[in-house]
Amino acid sequence: MKTNLQQLLFASTSLLLIGCGGGSSNEYNYTPQEEKQTLYKMAPQEGTQNYLFYGETNPKSLGALNNVRIIGSDAPQKILIDNNDTSDIRYPVSSTTMIYNTTNNHYSNLYVKAVSYLSGSKAYVVPMQKGSTPPVAIQNSSAGTLSDAGYTKIDYLGTTQYLVAHDDENNETVLITPDMGPNDTPVHFENKKLLSVTYPSYGEAIDGYLVYDNDLRKVQKCDLSMQCQTIDINVGSRDFEADVAGTTLSTFIDDNRLYTLDKATLEIKDINLSVNIASGHGTTSFQGKSFYFIGEDQNLYSVDVLSSKITKITPQADERLERIRGFTTDYVIFGSDTLLQAAKKDGSSSTPVTLVENTRTSGYKYVTNYGIGDVYLFVTYNLDTTTNDTQYQACVFDKEAKIECKENSFWVGATLKKEGERNFESSFTYAPYAYVRVDNTDNFGGGDLKAIDPAHPLDDGITMGSIASYNFQTFLTNSRYIDETIDGDGGVIFYAKNDENFHVDAFYFNLLKENSLVQLTNTDPLPDVTQGRDHCHGRHCMICHNLGGGKIYTDIQGSRSAYGYRIRLDFEDGTQTLADVAKGKGENFSLPLKKFVGNFKANVIDQNGTVVNNSAGYYHEGIQSADCNYCHARDGKTRYDAPGVISATR
Repeated sequence: MKTNLQQLLFASTSLLLIGCGGGSSNEYNYTPQEEKQTLYKMAPQEGTQNYLFYGETNPKSLGALNNVRIIGSDAPQKILIDNNDTSDIRYPVSSTTMIYNTTNNHYSNLYVKAVSYLSGSKAYVVPMQKGSTPPVAIQNSSAGTLSDAGYTKIDYLGTTQYLVAHDDENNETVLITPDMGPNDTPVHFENKKLLSVTYPSYGEAIDGYLVYDNDLRKVQKCDLSMQCQTIDINVGSRDFEADVAGTTLSTFIDDNRLYTLDKATLEIKDINLSVNIASGHGTTSFQGKSFYFIGEDQNLYSVDVLSSKITKITPQADERLERIRGFTTDYVIFGSDTLLQAAKKDGSSSTPVTLVENTRTSGYKYVTNYGIGDVYLFVTYNLDTTTNDTQYQACVFDKEAKIECKENSFWVGATLKKEGERNFESSFTYAPYAYVRVDNTDNFGGGDLKAIDPAHPLDDGITMGSIASYNFQTFLTNSRYIDETIDGDGGVIFYAKNDENFHVDAFYFNLLKENSLVQLTNTDPLPDVTQGRDHCHGRHCMICHNLGGGKIYTDIQGSRSAYGYRIRLDFEDGTQTLADVAKGKGENFSLPLKKFVGNFKANVIDQNGTVVNNSAGYYHEGIQSADCNYCHARDGKTRYDAPGVISATR
């Protein structure tokens, strides 16, 4: 369950700026499912079982938890460990373990090994293997005066969470592993950044650390006692890209050069990319043994780090190519906030396959990273302009480039098999055990929560329960933790956001049992969300929520966000509606779709309620104009005669 929590914490950064549409299923030749469905159920998983954990969310810090609870699947409402003070760090983290065969990528007995957190300036670890006695929290090292703490996840034969923190009593920075006991002294780790772990060959025991020394501004290889050797590679602390799965190689990107470092031999290889990398978030990604990047020439490329071969993936330049979204075994998924496309990794696609492209009232609902083996899961929506209702479709793109969708459904997530083959070429690197899907959805994504057999993704599954208005997808999108949700005796924990009043709760359900859905927390609703980290980045609200809205800038060029302003809609019938300030720093606004009651005039108002900018008349067409950023886009990409972005000046 490790990541059910972390899915919440590192989830979609696109939380409140507005959705765009992607065409109806007929427009993109989606194949509808036949009405007759077959019911498929999962068999229980063999192997070591683990306890589960959750916490109550802190709405003032996106995804943070105020506490931690440990439970078992046999009695999910019985709390085995209850710690109400995790204020020293934003969230607990968990480590996994498994048996791994390096010759055939087969893994077995995958489970959550430990949960780590800080409380009262001390680090604690909870062994999560289910046993005959209840779990206990053990002090993780002898350090008892920790501050400025942060966990780093290392993915090697399972995942391990390393804690770097300042020990106030000894006035030093220390490194703590989850295997340390209450009497173990932390490792001295002054002015270093943990990048990875080292080993003689892939699959062997860890023999040290790969770090960046902030004083020397150099990469170093250190043994377990932190005796370090400086490496002659000219890269910065942020240039570490990833480890190459199944090897001893780590990769770095500096400007337009790709470096590989063999952590066992310290051999360095320099690969000239030939094409400049385009600037912007999401223009680079690493998967398997390949580095992918969008070039300034608006083409997508891959570099095989073992052979140094560069492949041009897209057949021609496309200015809509802004971000890399995910990977299946054979395809790269890419596009923008209003477009999803796919092309073969080997560059053999004559034209990209369009999964969905947004319109004013339809599109793809979430920026998901669900590349799972040979398939990619995504969600589309259509707005009914008569009723203002939303219809969702849960869609599957397969290796034959066929797209099938199930009406009134959307994907929630996926969980792992405890035994299977690892596929480092897809975003989801483990074998899937179950998909979780919501059917019979309401406007906010609530409905019937179901466990689905991955071999039959659009057929029926067991109904674990129903809940209205909660959007289970909200905190699972765009998350690097989607591929680590491991059940314990069938039980998992997912988080969902109530889009009617902006609060998040934890839910337990058992993938093997009907009517097993339990709401574990009941956090306070928030009438106005005015605090939280800046996570919107100009994206569209309806990508995540059943909301209209947009973003306000200081000028029509969109050079800077405008804080402290709000939007008021004046409708032709004489009514007015003031949009809520959305999460972020106050420059974003949102409004439930039901409140778009006709044509309207938009007004930008300051803190005193004075109108500082507005549209000329009532020409915004109700629900069709709810997606403000779709028309008032940045960088000259406006639509439907919009003059520019929404701004606080005329």
